[in-house]
Amino acid sequence: MVWLLPAAEGAALWVIILMTYMVALGGFSHVIARSVDVLYGVAAHAVSWGTYFGSYLVPTLAGNILGGVSLVAALNHAQVAAE
Repeated sequence: MVWLLPAAEGAALWVIILMTYMVALGGFSHVIARSVDVLYGVAAHAVSWGTYFGSYLVPTLAGNILGGVSLVAALNHAQVAAE
């Protein structure tokens, strides 16, 4: 969003809606937003710390990093690629 909104000008709301829709459509989880739910499960003793780190935090963080870097790389490449 930080990379897309400055170029969006008057369409910022539509950029936010489109990106949020794509994340939801793909079933992707954001490491920060979803951690609240999973940590509640840890606090309620429904989920162990090992499950939190091994089955949620590490894979989700890796996916967020890989997806974010890929998106930024693609956008930056598109800006400098010859037409």
